[in-house]
Amino acid sequence: MDRTPLATAVPRRWLNLGVLAHVDAGKTSLTEALLQLGGAVAERGRVDDGTTQTDSLAMERRRGITIRAAVATFHAADVGVNIVDTPGHPDFIAEVDRSLSVLDGAVLVVSAVEGIQAQTIVLHRALRRLDVPTIFFVNKVDRMGADVDRTIGKIRHHLTESVVPLGSRDQLCADLAGYDDLLLQEWVDGGLPSAERLWRSLRELTSGCVVSPVLSGSARTLAGVEELTDAILRLFPTSNGDAEGPTAGQVFKIERTSKRARLCSIRLRAGSLAVRDHVAQGTVTALQVHQPGGAVPAARATAGQIIQVEGLDQARIGDWIGTRPAGVPTPNFRPPALQSTITATDPARQNDLYRALAELADIDPLITLRVQDDELHVSLYGKVQQEVIAETLATEYGIEVVLGQPSVICIERPTGIGHAVLRYGEPDHHYPVTLGLTVAPAPPGSGVALEITAEHGSLPLHVYGPTEVFREAVLKYLEDPLSSGPHGWPVTDVKVTLTESGYPPASPRPAEVRATTALVVTQALQAAGTTVCEPIDRIRVEFPSDTISEVLKVLGRHGATTVSSEPAVVEALLRTGSVDALRHELIGAAHGLAVVDAHLDHYAVRRSASASSSSPKG
Repeated sequence: MDRTPLATAVPRRWLNLGVLAHVDAGKTSLTEALLQLGGAVAERGRVDDGTTQTDSLAMERRRGITIRAAVATFHAADVGVNIVDTPGHPDFIAEVDRSLSVLDGAVLVVSAVEGIQAQTIVLHRALRRLDVPTIFFVNKVDRMGADVDRTIGKIRHHLTESVVPLGSRDQLCADLAGYDDLLLQEWVDGGLPSAERLWRSLRELTSGCVVSPVLSGSARTLAGVEELTDAILRLFPTSNGDAEGPTAGQVFKIERTSKRARLCSIRLRAGSLAVRDHVAQGTVTALQVHQPGGAVPAARATAGQIIQVEGLDQARIGDWIGTRPAGVPTPNFRPPALQSTITATDPARQNDLYRALAELADIDPLITLRVQDDELHVSLYGKVQQEVIAETLATEYGIEVVLGQPSVICIERPTGIGHAVLRYGEPDHHYPVTLGLTVAPAPPGSGVALEITAEHGSLPLHVYGPTEVFREAVLKYLEDPLSSGPHGWPVTDVKVTLTESGYPPASPRPAEVRATTALVVTQALQAAGTTVCEPIDRIRVEFPSDTISEVLKVLGRHGATTVSSEPAVVEALLRTGSVDALRHELIGAAHGLAVVDAHLDHYAVRRSASASSSSPKG
């Protein structure tokens, strides 16, 4: 078939391409090969040498894995291709989902030697969930033990039967005719359609996520990479850079510049963005567009491009700049279930550590920072992410840290009913506010509820206005004291009743009401008592049917309670804190092909002998 020539002309269209794979399948190596053939680099970087274009973090180069999504660009014909190199490690699956939401298409790399791995299945499901058109590239065909046909068979068995290997015209037509009735009729009536007609059918089916083409080759030797580039340009949808209409852009990554300024990576989906433009998150002070060789300053960018923007000081990952287009899928990933204490090795740097972590949490909404009894706690997905946070603090902030053993994030629920009251004028109460609160258990999953039974005339409505505004203010005041209960965990599933209120003339100020609320609810919780509850996941384990005996043994060792089972699928309930260990042990039991989907099901009373011994305070 004809190949689209590579060129370096200024692009009129843009294609944002994801490259995904299980760890060590050759994802970053393929990215380097695409960049070299596209004329963006003279020589390919090597993961082992730490010279790749997309693994820009020092720790990525040392570890040989991708931690944060990175963008590299090449031009082909009139198309600018932004390659988004995404992480493959399970600890960074949230980073993967963020990146997938900005893609026009993706290449899912599968090793012809190792074949399908558990993470390959997870990534493919994410692509299907977000309706991202996908091409499979069977890599490492030059390695001993490589078997392309076997690998394609595994793709059909474990991922999707709707794959179309790009081979002879006869075979391609036969494969496509199973999905394209019009093509089938043309074949019956007029003989074998032209190559261009087959490409047109394949493009429609690929961009509609009906089929996934399959190519094979070697990123190391460049075999098959030119054919892959041709397929990418022919089959994936592109944007023509139309600047008409309102601006719509999605923030999928935020970094800090060398001067600590916030640098937002944005996929522009509609309209345009220019320096000095005002948006809800701030004013654009600088803008860069991706070009071969790196990002370059620009005055303006248009739809389809991925850009880097400074000046949006209120932006967070996931924000929309301007208007969110209708029909754009929302990335769906679970917040971290683990946390760890973190302490500066030099006690004099503890305040610096807090500021550094607060800066990291400000960039990434999935990183939660908590302070309890002068200890810092940071949320995590796993141990690799824990190590990466430590390296980030050491390399970017010069702070060496010690991290505690990761523990599951629990909650506290009121055990009984507790009441407390502080009245203005009492010797131990220093604020001109009277406040009485009762706390009581509420139904599981109900969160925090507030009822006001105090006399309407006793409420400080001259400060807050309508009763509903006062109620919303008190709910806000409850957030901080309820974030850390008697055992140090967040308190939830609680009903708070405001039973008594009062104040002297010309008082109180909102800050005094806030402070009194915190004191009273803390006392009420102490009186009620709380029970520490740990999260229980509902897990779905898929595995080869011939490994069921070993899989069930592993589930039993980890205390899973089976809910249902089929020949190659088991659903069970398992403590969230045991899920990572289960995944690790299933690698051997299911020959690397077990896929564990875990979702929070409920919270149950923690089974440890002493709840407080495993709490942040303990």
